Amino acid sequence: MPDIFVANKEGKKTFRKIELPRNQVKNPKEIFFANKKENEKIILFLRGHIITNFPWIIISSFLIIFPFLLFLIFNFVENPFPFISGAFIVIFTLLYYLAVFAYAFINFMKWFYNILIITTLGVVDIDYSDLVYHDVAITNLNLVEDVNYTKTGFFRSFFDYGDLFVQTAGGKENLEALGISNPAHAAHIIASSIGKGDGSG
Repeated sequence: MPDIFVANKEGKKTFRKIELPRNQVKNPKEIFFANKKENEKIILFLRGHIITNFPWIIISSFLIIFPFLLFLIFNFVENPFPFISGAFIVIFTLLYYLAVFAYAFINFMKWFYNILIITTLGVVDIDYSDLVYHDVAITNLNLVEDVNYTKTGFFRSFFDYGDLFVQTAGGKENLEALGISNPAHAAHIIASSIGKGDGSG
C-alpha cells in the first residue's frame, strides 16, 4: 500500500492509515507520502472518477446472480448432470464466489490506490497493479516538459472525466492519471507550475 499517513498534534508522522479523499481534492492537509519534503505542500489529489468503476461493478453483479439464474433454470427441468455430487457443487460454488470476490476486490483496489498527487515541487504517480505490486514515480516540476489530457466520447464529456498525461525530460518515466475528474483543471495546474519546482528543500 502507498505510504500515506496522518500527523498528530506534535507534528510527528504516525503509521495510522487514513481514508483517502474523494476523486479530486484541492490542498488536502492530512495527506503524506514517501519522500515528502518539509516545505512541500500538496496542491491537488487525483483519483479516477467513480463512474469508471461501473463496468466491473456490473460484471461482478451479474457473476453473483448467475448461479441463482442457473438454479432457477435447472429447478424446472431434469438435472442434466446427475453424475455430479452435491459436495462437488458446494465446493465449486465456494471457489466460484471466491474468484468473483477477488475480481471485484482487485478492481476496487486499483481504483482506490491509483492516484496522482500534484505538489508545489513535483508530481507523484502511485500505480497499484495487484495485491503484491505497486509503483511510485516522483518527478520534479522542473523536469516536466509537457502536459496534456484527453476526454473523448459522450460519457466522458457528460461526466467530465478523462486521462491526464505528464511528459518528463531526460528519459524519465512519463506519468499518467486515467479516468480522473476534470482533467483540464489538473492539466492547467501542472502546466502553470512547469519549471517552478527544483526539488530542493
